[in-house]
Amino acid sequence: MRRTVVIEQPNYLPWIGYFDLIRQADVWIWYDDVQYTKRDWRNRNRIAAGGDAEWLTIPVKTKGRFEQRICDVELDPSQPWMRRHLESIRRCYARAPFFEPMFSIVEEAFAAGDVRLADLTIRLSQSICAALGLSPSFLRSSDLPHAQSDREERLRELCRVVGGNVYLSGPAAREYIDPRAFEAAGIELQYIVYGYPPYSRGSRPFVPNLSIIDALAWLGAPGTADYLAARGGSEREVIAC
Repeated sequence: MRRTVVIEQPNYLPWIGYFDLIRQADVWIWYDDVQYTKRDWRNRNRIAAGGDAEWLTIPVKTKGRFEQRICDVELDPSQPWMRRHLESIRRCYARAPFFEPMFSIVEEAFAAGDVRLADLTIRLSQSICAALGLSPSFLRSSDLPHAQSDREERLRELCRVVGGNVYLSGPAAREYIDPRAFEAAGIELQYIVYGYPPYSRGSRPFVPNLSIIDALAWLGAPGTADYLAARGGSEREVIAC
């Protein structure tokens, strides 16, 4: 039986392609025990009111913590960033037809009181998945066995631990993944092929590659789920050695 595994670092309110990967996974592993990288998607994403995108960035504690893992990164409570993010989201989307259910997901996650970045971002993503009807098995790499291995071998190791025989990845991994090693391990390597047509934002221009909350505000959860489902089965590239 084919069992597709996706292994991705937890991001803050990710874009729609991230949830397309989740849609296609049987097992989704939050890759949270690797080194945190600054100025990346782990703690920020983009929203838009009109045609210009703006950043939402979560402040985190990084001083003197250069090699900390994603799962260890703490939120910085010295700044009122939650209030500012909610104000920005309301300003951008208050007139969107599905603003309220989208906004409640973010509000409820913020109210949970998480002190670590990954706990919050995973909570948000899984709440969005519940709204979209996406329900793979969710696991954290920090909770799974970890032998001494390099980055690429760790991916195969995680696939083996959860019984996966198909590894689905984002296209950026082409730079370091050796398809022959996956073939030798009995794991079929596939890459998602991104490409999403514009959706209606009312009278406002379409802005690509925004956080998923943009689609949730304008299409609603059922409409966003239908938008992803319309991609069908032609969105993967199978790598043959």
